Amino acid sequence: MKTNFKRVFTGLVGLAFVLSLISPVVSFAQTNRLNTAFCSRIDQIIAPIEQRMTDREAKLEAKRQEINANLDKRRADRIGRLSDYRNTRDDNREAQYIKLEAKATTDAQKQAVASFKTTVETAVATRRTALDSAISAVKQSVNQSIETRRTAVTTATSEFKNAKSTAIAKAKADCSAGVDAKTIRETFRASMKAAQDKFKSDYQAIEKLRGSFESVRDTRKQAVEKALADFKTTMEKAGSDLKAALQQ
Repeated sequence: MKTNFKRVFTGLVGLAFVLSLISPVVSFAQTNRLNTAFCSRIDQIIAPIEQRMTDREAKLEAKRQEINANLDKRRADRIGRLSDYRNTRDDNREAQYIKLEAKATTDAQKQAVASFKTTVETAVATRRTALDSAISAVKQSVNQSIETRRTAVTTATSEFKNAKSTAIAKAKADCSAGVDAKTIRETFRASMKAAQDKFKSDYQAIEKLRGSFESVRDTRKQAVEKALADFKTTMEKAGSDLKAALQQ
């Protein structure tokens, strides 16, 4: 499950999406030959960056849909396997009850078998409820974590795009106002650098959300272990009581 979590949440962040957009901006901003031609070429310079951003967003959304589909399939497969296992165990228990009832000859033994059956079925139901509750809790927590990270990524990306748009608008306004091209270029570069630094900081905060999965897994593990331990204790006592009754 740990591997699955990592696959799910690594695909959702899409860090390369925004970082791949930064270097072209910084690169052209650092080129001296654009000092005087910046204003006349600003639309040409920005156009491929805008297209790259659109393409990356489309790929990110496609990846998210793929991850969701895979997650749903894995969950459905696990539920199917669990259901099949439980049905098989139910059939096996019924077969065992029939054998025990055949061995019971006295009223006391028959009552002991009936009590044993009731105890076992109650224990099985209790264990299943506990396991189902743990599974459901993990599912809800995973869904919530996915949505939280997705929202955080969307917000960080949106803020970067807004900062980019603001920097472009500022550069164009300064060009129209006749501000020195080199000053415009340097201002634009500084604005984009600030946007880049903020996105990196936001991404680092998003990465910390991954730690929430550790507590989720630990909680589920503890719940499962307790359910199994309680079931084992109940079964050992029920078996001991039944054995003593049948020997009488």
